[in-house]
Amino acid sequence: MGLKRELPTATLFANISSLWEEIADALDTEKQVNFVKNYVDTTGLVLDLGCGSGRHTIFLSKSGYEVVGLDVSMDLLMIAKFKATEAGVSPALVRADMRFVPFRLRVFSAVMSLDSSFGYLPSEEEDLLSICEVAGTLAANGFFLIDVFNRERMLNRYGKRFIFDLWNWVFGLLRKLHMLSGFFRWREYPSFWMLQKRSAKAGPSLLRDLWVFRDKRTGKITVVKHVVRLYDFSQLKGLVEKAGLQVLEAFGSYEGEKQSKNSNRLILVAAKVSDQ
Repeated sequence: MGLKRELPTATLFANISSLWEEIADALDTEKQVNFVKNYVDTTGLVLDLGCGSGRHTIFLSKSGYEVVGLDVSMDLLMIAKFKATEAGVSPALVRADMRFVPFRLRVFSAVMSLDSSFGYLPSEEEDLLSICEVAGTLAANGFFLIDVFNRERMLNRYGKRFIFDLWNWVFGLLRKLHMLSGFFRWREYPSFWMLQKRSAKAGPSLLRDLWVFRDKRTGKITVVKHVVRLYDFSQLKGLVEKAGLQVLEAFGSYEGEKQSKNSNRLILVAAKVSDQ
């Protein structure tokens, strides 16, 4: 298997990097970072795996943490660098593939993968490889915090939607017929409106989105396909444990809700209990 092939996420987020920055900025970063602070103190080095435009990296850096942000997208890392400079911090930002984490063994006191940054690799085997890479970089008793969509909830909510190919056809038509876009309800951001249609599929477990962006200034329509792998508690726990980490707690939200099949989120807190 050619593991060093270019990841589709690099191309996806390169094409919509400025749009994604506005979407990410609208999310509840402070709540997510405060959750991390419950487990991680400022004495060690923290890795933000899949840091994107740097919102968690920058927030933690401003709170006195020493953070390294890693992402495969150079476009998002350039945004992160600019935003960090604006915020008066200078975290290390590294472009790398999470299947090949370029750091020494046992260097991090914590690694975090927040807000569904995990599940974009081409296969479950490669997802496991990335967690094994994480485990190798963790110091003894270091924490790994991973947050993904909850498979059971997503399948229950979106599994009976129109098939993905149908939505693909509809939005392909929208791209050509801008006038039709006025009949849909759009989510507003500073420079664009966004329409999202979502479906979920079991076997393989995938969450599929069609994102339609309409530029406020020009009216230009951009259509993007977004696909991420879904995991339930037992599946994700199995991957984490195969990598040699011990799952300590599971949550269904950043407010500390107990994880269940109805939770929107699946958040695992794991630790490296021995210095392997």
